[in-house]
Amino acid sequence: MPSSDPLATLDLAPKQPSYPWYFAERPSLVHGISDKYLSLILPIICYWGLSTVYHFLDEWQHPFFEKYRIHEPEEVTKRNKVSKTRVVAMVLVQQLIQTALGIFVLEDDEVVHKQVFADHKAHIRSIGVSLARVVVNIFGMKQGMQMLTAFGTGVGEWIYWWGVPIAQFALALIVMDTWQYFWHRAFHQSRFLYRNFHSHHHRLYVPYAFGALYNHPLEGLLLDSLGAVVSHTLSFMTVRQGILLFAFSTLKTVDDHGGYAFPWWIDPLHLVFPNTAAYHNVHHEMQGLRYNFSQPYFIVWDKWCGSQMNPEKFKELKAQRARKSQAYQKSDDKVAGTGAGECQSSAVSAGAQASIAFDGLRKRDVAPKEIVDAVRDPFVTTDPGEHHAKAGTNAPS
Repeated sequence: MPSSDPLATLDLAPKQPSYPWYFAERPSLVHGISDKYLSLILPIICYWGLSTVYHFLDEWQHPFFEKYRIHEPEEVTKRNKVSKTRVVAMVLVQQLIQTALGIFVLEDDEVVHKQVFADHKAHIRSIGVSLARVVVNIFGMKQGMQMLTAFGTGVGEWIYWWGVPIAQFALALIVMDTWQYFWHRAFHQSRFLYRNFHSHHHRLYVPYAFGALYNHPLEGLLLDSLGAVVSHTLSFMTVRQGILLFAFSTLKTVDDHGGYAFPWWIDPLHLVFPNTAAYHNVHHEMQGLRYNFSQPYFIVWDKWCGSQMNPEKFKELKAQRARKSQAYQKSDDKVAGTGAGECQSSAVSAGAQASIAFDGLRKRDVAPKEIVDAVRDPFVTTDPGEHHAKAGTNAPS
C-alpha cells in the first residue's frame, strides 16, 4: 500500500551533482603530492612566503608603509633579547615537530580517496530529507511542498557544498581560539610555565613576522600544533578542508606578528578579525603581558575574562606613565641640586613622595587599593569599572 505522506516520495537529490569550483574530483588536489602531505607542506610555504614579504617591507622602509609600522626599526635590535638566527632555527624545529605530528595523526590516502569519491548525491538526498521536514513544519504541507519542489534541490546542494563547510570552518576557528586562549593564559599565570617555556616567545618584545612561531618546542607542540589538530578533529573536517585551515591559520599568525597596523584595505584580515597586529602587539609589551591573550582570530575570550586592552588606550596609558616618570625625574633632579636645608624645607619630589607613601604602608596591614593609590601606576587598578575605563573596553554583560 503506497504511503500517504508526500515527504516519503520526495527526492531532493540532483540528477547529477554540480560540483563547486573548489572541489576537484581527483585523488590529490595537486598532482604528484597527496592531500595529507600538502596540508603539512603548504603552511610552511605560507609562513616563509608571507614572512619574506614583511621582511622586505622592514628592509625597504618606504615612507608609505613606515607610517603604519608599530615600532621603530632600531627597537628590533635594542629591545629584543634573542638573535634572528636563533629565531629562524627554533621556528624550523617547531615546523619539523608539527610536520611529524601531522604525519602521525592525519588520515592517509585511503581515507582521502573515500572522502573525495564519496556518494555525494546520497549525502545531498539525506540533507534534503531533513530540510523537507523543517520546511513543512514551518510553512505547512501544501506551501512547504511547493517551496521544496521549486527550490529544495538547489538549497540542499548549497547546504552540502557551502553551508556545512562554512559552519565547520567557523567551528574550527572558535575551537582554536578557545584552545589557545586558555593555554596561553595558563602559560602566563603559572610562574613555572612562563619561566621555563613561554618566556622564550616573549624575548621578542618587538615582534616580527618570521618570529611568529618562535617558541619553546614543547609549548609550540601544545599550543600551536595540537591546537590545530584538535580544531580540525572537533569540526569533523576532511583532509582537504584541513589544507585550508592549517594554511590560513599560519597566514593569520604571521600577520599578527608582522609589526604593521595596516588599514583593512591593505590587510583585509583586519576587517574580518578583531585580533590584529596592533591588538597582539599590546601583549608583547612589558606593560601588556597580562592583557590580550586571545589569538589568532577573535577577542571574545579576552572580553569575557577581563583581559582585554584596547591598543589606543594602551598607548595613552604608556604616555601617561612616561610623563609621570619624567616628572619624577625632574623633581628628583631639582631636589638633588639643592642644599640639605633647602631640601628639607622645599617640596619633596613626586618620586620621593610616592616612595615615602609606599614605605609607610609596610608598617601595617593594608588593602590592595591603598597600595594602588600610593603607587599611582596608570596600568594598575583594583576596581573592575576603572579597569574597563582604562582599557577602553566594555564590561561583559
